[in-house]
Amino acid sequence: MSDKLNVTFTTVNVRNNGEWTGKGELYWELSVDSHQVSSRSLTNTLKTADGETISINQSYPVTKQAGQTLSVEGAFSEKDNTDRDEYDKFTDAYTNAQNWGIGTHNHTLRDGNLDVVVNYKIERQ
Repeated sequence: MSDKLNVTFTTVNVRNNGEWTGKGELYWELSVDSHQVSSRSLTNTLKTADGETISINQSYPVTKQAGQTLSVEGAFSEKDNTDRDEYDKFTDAYTNAQNWGIGTHNHTLRDGNLDVVVNYKIERQ
C-alpha cells in the first residue's frame, strides 16, 4: 500500500539576517527526496531585514511505500564579502512508522550572525 503525501515549505522567519547593519543577502536550497523545491542562488540573493518573513509556499508531492524514507532538507546562507558565508543546514527523515512526519515542522538555522527559522508541513493528499 502506498501513501500520497505533499510537503510544503511555507515560510522562513528571519530573526537575524547575518549582517551587523542593513539588509542581509540570503540564498537557500530546500528539497524533498533530493528534488529541489525552492532555491535562491548566490548570484540572485534576496535582500532581507531582521524580523522579515520570507514567503516560500512551494510544494512537492511524493508517493511512499512502507520501508521507504521521506527526506526533507534545507540549507540557508548569507552572502558576505569575506572568505566565508554564514551557512547552516538541516535534514529530516521520516518513515511510515513515524506516520511520514504528518504535521508542521520548523528548524532554527544559525551560523555567526545568521538566525532563521525554516517552516514546512507534511500532509496526506
